[in-house]
Amino acid sequence: MWRFQEFQAGVGEFHVMEHPGGREVWLHCWGNEERGALVLGSSQPEELVDAEVLRSRGLELVKRKSGGGAVLVVPGSVVWIDVFIPRDDPLWEDDVGKSALWLGEAWQATLLEFGISAEVHRGTYQPGDWGELICFTGRASGEVFVEGKKSVGISQRRTLQGARFQTALACQWDIADLSPLLNLPPEDRARLETETATAAHPLPLSASDVFSAFCSAI
Repeated sequence: MWRFQEFQAGVGEFHVMEHPGGREVWLHCWGNEERGALVLGSSQPEELVDAEVLRSRGLELVKRKSGGGAVLVVPGSVVWIDVFIPRDDPLWEDDVGKSALWLGEAWQATLLEFGISAEVHRGTYQPGDWGELICFTGRASGEVFVEGKKSVGISQRRTLQGARFQTALACQWDIADLSPLLNLPPEDRARLETETATAAHPLPLSASDVFSAFCSAI
């Protein structure tokens, strides 16, 4: 039995909220006063970020406990849903390379409710040139693609108690919004923006509609 909850919280606050146990699905809801944030993966150093540009844009810097690349989270940019399962759940998979496949299938079914045909990546991790840096430019098992481009990114944190899967449906994609926040040489920034301009397939869907469809699909 799943428990579904919606939380109005800051990006940083939402990341550190603790799972009380059992199967749960959480939707991050935007508050009127909430700032956007640049969210780094667990292995990415804070030195990667241009702190001055971050401050000038009024963004928070958040480091999540799950892996993957950086994600710019601002109102309207993503539908952000976290899914929790305990370690003794039938959905638990010891093989990390397969552990998110069921979740990708739930997202695939969710998008089908909107008439969108999607595919779940079932192969090995394929970061390409930029996947270690930017979330929506690589391919990981369970992630969801529309017309060959990523629409849903998935990362996870596994503990003795269970797994927290952090999923994000891209609603907007403009790498030029994210790249100035990173400490990159000008030539690397130019190449990043050119090579990843069409890396993602954004789907401008309502968060409430997506959450309703996702809860039904899962």
